[in-house]
Amino acid sequence: MRAEKNIEEILNKILKTKHKEKSDIIRELINNGSIYLAIEGYVKGKYSIGKAANLENLSFSEFMDLFSELKIASKVNKEDIIEGFENLKKLVE
Repeated sequence: MRAEKNIEEILNKILKTKHKEKSDIIRELINNGSIYLAIEGYVKGKYSIGKAANLENLSFSEFMDLFSELKIASKVNKEDIIEGFENLKKLVE
């Protein structure tokens, strides 16, 4: 992967503080960026909470745990709960 100069600078700063392999840092940043995009999509109303969780291969409750950890106010509604329940039913069938 080729990175722009500013991305290399960010990686080097993180490498100095985290003392991890560069590939581990890149994976962590991509994962965190993906989570951020899913949360942002939910907060902006682009995705239901079920859709955002699904994008991250997380269960409804795991995604809600992320909200709790990050101190993000949830706007869960009845439809979100029903969708989560329907997804859960599919898993156990």
